[in-house]
Amino acid sequence: MPAEPLKTGAEGIDWQPWSAAAVTATRAQGRPVLVDFTARWCLTCRANKVLALEIPAVQAKLRALNAVALLGDYTHFPEDIAAELARFGRAGVPLVLVYPADAAKPPQVLPAVLTPGIVLEALGKAAR
Repeated sequence: MPAEPLKTGAEGIDWQPWSAAAVTATRAQGRPVLVDFTARWCLTCRANKVLALEIPAVQAKLRALNAVALLGDYTHFPEDIAAELARFGRAGVPLVLVYPADAAKPPQVLPAVLTPGIVLEALGKAAR
């Protein structure tokens, strides 16, 4: 089975490439940030994408909050993403973070297995 692309087209979330600088710049604008560290070979990541991230309710919530979605592609083990995973105590993916609009607050680290409710609740908290 061929790997499906990590990015989603116009019908879904407008994923931007993850970088520490992108997180910092977005938070400086006072916008919430959803970060999905994922890989093509990660079955849990793929399930999270289909069942809890790329769904209409999450897409609508991201738009309503003017949030930015960043995708960290760990498929080929880039060092910057490995360092970020380690910073959050993870040896690998999935790792999904929700950064609040208030840049003084730390990100929420979501569980490895996501449900729509978990993602929507985290986004709601991030907007406050």
